[in-house]
Amino acid sequence: MTVAARPPAFVNDLETCVGCHACAVACANENQLAPGTSWRHIVTINESRRPGLPTFHLSLACNHCRDAPCMTYCPALAIARDPQTGAVLIDDASCIGCRYCSWVCPYDAPRFDTAAGVMQKCTLCSRRLAVGLAPACVGACPVGALSLGTPGDAEPMALAGFPSAGIGPSIRFLPMRTRGASQGATAPIEGVASSGGAVPSRKLTSRSEWTLVAFTLVAQVLVGLVLGATVRGTALPVLPTALAGALAAVVSTAHLGRPLRFWRAGLNLRRSWLSREVITWSLFMGVAILAFSLDAGGARLRWIAVAIGLACLACIDRVYAVMARHDRPRLDDVSAVTGGLLVGAASGGMLVAAAVLVAWRCAAFRMRVAATHGGLRPPRWMETIRAAVAVAGLALLAFSPAATLPGLVAIVAGEILDRIAFYDALDIVTPRTQAQRDLADATHCITRPAENAALPG
Repeated sequence: MTVAARPPAFVNDLETCVGCHACAVACANENQLAPGTSWRHIVTINESRRPGLPTFHLSLACNHCRDAPCMTYCPALAIARDPQTGAVLIDDASCIGCRYCSWVCPYDAPRFDTAAGVMQKCTLCSRRLAVGLAPACVGACPVGALSLGTPGDAEPMALAGFPSAGIGPSIRFLPMRTRGASQGATAPIEGVASSGGAVPSRKLTSRSEWTLVAFTLVAQVLVGLVLGATVRGTALPVLPTALAGALAAVVSTAHLGRPLRFWRAGLNLRRSWLSREVITWSLFMGVAILAFSLDAGGARLRWIAVAIGLACLACIDRVYAVMARHDRPRLDDVSAVTGGLLVGAASGGMLVAAAVLVAWRCAAFRMRVAATHGGLRPPRWMETIRAAVAVAGLALLAFSPAATLPGLVAIVAGEILDRIAFYDALDIVTPRTQAQRDLADATHCITRPAENAALPG
């Protein structure tokens, strides 16, 4: 097997860079990108010149990381490393436009091309490198602040606006040597300070990704209903179950930039949780429909379906757990699993277990609210109603067997609110959001506390 070369490292001289955006313009021109778009962007730290804090610019694009999460988790196997240059490249012909690579990348490198329906990013100008030319961005820098160097074994120095993810980005920063902090008394930064004046746009919300909200919610409910019916030994209507599962899967493909390539989503079973989610969901639906179609001998198949369904929910949770996120609430790592178990306990008549799970789910919601800073903090009324409908559902289930359906409806209503809040609270790391946080925490200097000498104060 051919071993790919290590890519050269971009070298960003913080002392010299003036933030002129010539590198970004050259990138757009070289790659014939649409007006107003570029695979390289400038993040200005302390643009408002806060007293006592240094001001500098980061010229950032794809870092072609040693342990690139975009390549690891791409479900369609559309991202690979060029064996000649070491660059991490996206194959347009294989990409399904699921955007997941941009959610696991802490450097905001992959960008969705709306017209083409695929993801695109910096290619390290591999064609130019092959003929001995420097990347267009490097060649266009008028002050020599951006260059190519040899990749180092150590992580880049800790720096405001540059998330430390431990994935071996091929980039180095040369620290400021003569320019220090802005003159004047240090002023505390109140509220959220921006690196560039405007609040960075969010990558996803429950509204933008409503198809994923719908699919994951239907997955929780169907797995829970199969569990409940298996515990009770009762039947589950096959046709409505099959239609609901199929419709949820079809709706989820509307999220893709290239929906007709949906079948590629299951190709990376070895490394991608998204591929595992797709495969286990298909298996769950097939086994569950078969199990409830059999008059005899289906009991064992039902439990197999339950096991596969819970595995699918665990994969759904892992899809979001491995994303580049700020302050991930730990109880959210089992959000889909516990949601499915709650529906199963409620529909299966296991009220004690359901009560415990309702308490768990409400505690997880509270933890999510407390951890939400860059996402959309769920309003107080949503938290209150989420708890109230869940408790009301439990009360109805305990009151009378005739109230089973209204009780389940209340439980599911609480899960709908929970899932909406889950997506709204997702706070994906990017250099711009990292810069906001670092500036908001800074008092005398904006470098990381552990690396206090990385930049002059």
